[in-house]
Amino acid sequence: MTADLDRAAALVITNNLAAPSALQRWMGVTFREAQNLLNDMQERGYVGPANGSAARTIHVQRCEQCDRIGVRGFTTYPKHEPRPLTVCSNKAACRKRWPTPPVDEAP
Repeated sequence: MTADLDRAAALVITNNLAAPSALQRWMGVTFREAQNLLNDMQERGYVGPANGSAARTIHVQRCEQCDRIGVRGFTTYPKHEPRPLTVCSNKAACRKRWPTPPVDEAP
Protein backbone atom coordinates (compact mmCIF):
# COMPACT_ATOMS: atom_id res chain seq x y z
CA MET A 1 0.00 0.00 0.00
CA THR A 2 2.90 2.37 0.53
CA ALA A 3 3.69 2.38 -3.19
CA ASP A 4 0.11 3.48 -3.90
CA LEU A 5 0.31 6.05 -1.10
CA ASP A 6 3.59 7.47 -2.43
CA ARG A 7 2.17 7.64 -5.95
CA ALA A 8 -1.03 9.28 -4.67
CA ALA A 9 0.96 11.84 -2.66
CA ALA A 10 3.09 12.70 -5.69
CA LEU A 11 -0.02 13.16 -7.85
CA VAL A 12 -1.75 15.33 -5.24
CA ILE A 13 1.31 17.55 -4.77
CA THR A 14 2.12 17.82 -8.48
CA ASN A 15 -1.44 18.71 -9.49
CA ASN A 16 -2.10 20.79 -6.34
CA LEU A 17 -5.47 19.10 -5.86
CA ALA A 18 -6.41 16.77 -2.98
CA ALA A 19 -9.86 15.52 -3.98
CA PRO A 20 -10.94 11.87 -4.02
CA SER A 21 -12.62 12.18 -7.41
CA ALA A 22 -9.43 13.52 -8.98
CA LEU A 23 -7.32 10.81 -7.34
CA GLN A 24 -9.84 8.24 -8.57
CA ARG A 25 -9.39 9.40 -12.18
CA TRP A 26 -5.59 9.69 -12.03
CA MET A 27 -4.97 6.32 -10.42
CA GLY A 28 -7.88 4.27 -11.77
CA VAL A 29 -9.08 3.24 -8.30
CA THR A 30 -12.51 3.22 -6.69
CA PHE A 31 -13.82 6.25 -4.83
CA ARG A 32 -13.49 4.40 -1.50
CA GLU A 33 -9.84 3.52 -2.21
CA ALA A 34 -9.12 7.13 -3.16
CA GLN A 35 -10.78 8.33 0.04
CA ASN A 36 -8.74 5.83 2.08
CA LEU A 37 -5.52 7.05 0.44
CA LEU A 38 -6.42 10.65 1.34
CA ASN A 39 -7.19 9.57 4.91
CA ASP A 40 -3.75 7.89 5.10
CA MET A 41 -2.17 11.09 3.77
CA GLN A 42 -4.07 13.04 6.43
CA GLU A 43 -2.64 10.76 9.15
CA ARG A 44 0.87 11.52 7.83
CA GLY A 45 0.12 15.26 7.83
CA TYR A 46 0.27 15.65 4.04
CA VAL A 47 -3.31 16.95 3.63
CA GLY A 48 -5.96 18.47 5.85
CA PRO A 49 -9.24 16.91 6.95
CA ALA A 50 -12.20 16.40 4.64
CA ASN A 51 -14.39 19.48 4.25
CA GLY A 52 -17.60 18.31 2.62
CA SER A 53 -17.27 18.20 -1.15
CA ALA A 54 -14.40 20.72 -1.25
CA ALA A 55 -10.86 19.57 -1.94
CA ARG A 56 -8.59 19.12 1.07
CA THR A 57 -5.81 21.58 1.84
CA ILE A 58 -2.28 20.42 1.01
CA HIS A 59 0.33 20.87 3.75
CA VAL A 60 3.43 19.48 2.01
CA GLN A 61 5.72 20.39 -0.86
CA ARG A 62 7.93 18.35 -3.17
CA CYS A 63 11.46 19.15 -4.31
CA GLU A 64 11.53 19.14 -8.09
CA GLN A 65 15.20 18.09 -8.09
CA CYS A 66 15.25 15.08 -5.74
CA ASP A 67 11.48 14.37 -5.25
CA ARG A 68 11.73 14.74 -1.45
CA ILE A 69 8.31 15.32 0.11
CA GLY A 70 7.98 17.26 3.35
CA VAL A 71 6.51 20.18 5.26
CA ARG A 72 9.63 22.26 5.90
CA GLY A 73 12.92 22.96 4.21
CA PHE A 74 11.80 24.15 0.78
CA THR A 75 12.33 27.33 -1.22
CA THR A 76 10.00 28.39 -4.01
CA TYR A 77 11.25 30.67 -6.76
CA PRO A 78 8.04 32.32 -8.05
CA LYS A 79 9.69 34.13 -11.00
CA HIS A 80 11.21 30.96 -12.47
CA GLU A 81 10.03 30.41 -16.06
CA PRO A 82 7.70 28.85 -17.23
CA ARG A 83 6.30 28.18 -13.72
CA PRO A 84 7.43 28.50 -10.08
CA LEU A 85 10.23 26.16 -9.01
CA THR A 86 10.25 24.46 -5.59
CA VAL A 87 13.53 22.95 -4.37
CA CYS A 88 15.20 21.92 -1.09
CA SER A 89 16.45 24.92 0.92
CA ASN A 90 19.53 23.07 2.08
CA LYS A 91 21.95 22.13 -0.69
CA ALA A 92 23.04 19.03 1.23
CA ALA A 93 19.43 17.80 1.38
CA CYS A 94 19.13 17.65 -2.39
CA ARG A 95 20.89 14.68 -3.99
CA LYS A 96 20.94 16.16 -7.47
CA ARG A 97 22.48 19.27 -8.97
CA TRP A 98 21.43 22.44 -7.17
CA PRO A 99 19.51 24.83 -9.48
CA THR A 100 20.70 28.36 -10.04
CA PRO A 101 18.19 30.77 -8.48
CA PRO A 102 16.53 33.16 -10.91
CA VAL A 103 18.16 36.57 -11.14
CA ASP A 104 16.05 39.71 -11.40
CA GLU A 105 17.12 41.97 -14.24
CA ALA A 106 18.12 45.45 -13.09
CA PRO A 107 16.36 48.21 -15.07
